[in-house]
Amino acid sequence: MGRDLNSQNLYLYTNTDYQDGTKFKIGTEFKYSDTSDGTTQWSITCYASGTLIRTSRGDMAVEALAVGDLAVTASGAARPIRWIGHRTVETRRHPEPASAYPVRIAAHAFGEGRPARDLLVSPAHAIAVDVLGEVLIPACRLINGTTITQEAVERVTYWHIELDSHDILLAEGLPAESYLDCGNRRFFAEADITDLGASPDARPDGTRSSCRPFHEDGPVVDLVRVRLRDRAEALGWRIEAAPMADLHLVAGDRVVRPDVEGLTARFVLPAETGDLRLVSRTSVPAHVLPGAGDARRLGVALAALAVDDGLGAVRAITLDDPRLEAGFHPLDGDGTATWRWTDGAALLPASLWQGCRGTVFLRVTLAGPALPRWVAPPEPVEARREA
Repeated sequence: MGRDLNSQNLYLYTNTDYQDGTKFKIGTEFKYSDTSDGTTQWSITCYASGTLIRTSRGDMAVEALAVGDLAVTASGAARPIRWIGHRTVETRRHPEPASAYPVRIAAHAFGEGRPARDLLVSPAHAIAVDVLGEVLIPACRLINGTTITQEAVERVTYWHIELDSHDILLAEGLPAESYLDCGNRRFFAEADITDLGASPDARPDGTRSSCRPFHEDGPVVDLVRVRLRDRAEALGWRIEAAPMADLHLVAGDRVVRPDVEGLTARFVLPAETGDLRLVSRTSVPAHVLPGAGDARRLGVALAALAVDDGLGAVRAITLDDPRLEAGFHPLDGDGTATWRWTDGAALLPASLWQGCRGTVFLRVTLAGPALPRWVAPPEPVEARREA
């Protein structure tokens, strides 16, 4: 299956001092500007319904477990379950939905059989990884857009499994933490005190009574992310570079392709054309650039926009034009240059070429080549393994 994530192979990695929330900047050297406020708030740490937990009676669905059942830990010990908590989260009603969306860890993402099937956990749930000794890393810190992703669901039920002390369970064969009581027990329906308004924050200090060292960023997390990238490539994922990111216009059901010269795309369209979408492929810097903390989904970075009809002066459209709103990220810059990212489907309202006659020429100049992006294997991993 390729290189095992928990092997002791050495890897090179860079940019170990990033913080979550940094923004990707245009340039031949990847630069980042820190926008993090330095605070960390982890939410619910638990397993989604259907997760198979290793027990003395075999692998059992988490919702079928009962207090007193013996959970088999990663060390092989059989330990009694002392408490089970669960709660269904309506993510549309959650003040911060992304903190509740489940993280999907694909089968074999960490190595052969780890996990044996896709595993869904809450974003803050810590996974045990061997990096010259086992450490715990929140799943959300390992999202890579390939083998570890986050899914925007409307509803999810999460389950806690508590032992007499914090330990490492085997969930779908992958070592991951048991419940660690950090004051959020009342958040779950099986608690003695039920307070549905309670905060789900589960690790306020990051390390309370943890059975393994806990890492949320820094060189250890960077190293694991590089291993995951290597593992994803072994599973058939590949990085694709496309400087113009398949940039095109969509007008209703019609697609308009450009003439491209360098980083400038030139579109030709009738002056009576209505609103358009500037469409491109997208990528997430944090998924494709080692050390990047920018989790925005980005299309292309615009350096200049201009329209004309060949009859009058060229009409330059400033990047901060108030009409450039839907599908655009806020203006970016580094002090010497300014650019504006799209999200892959930016709205260009017809008012931008209002007054033009006959044919409109729209020129879109990029600030730099588009980000590389991950391309999935041609067929699922299991299908290739069975072939």
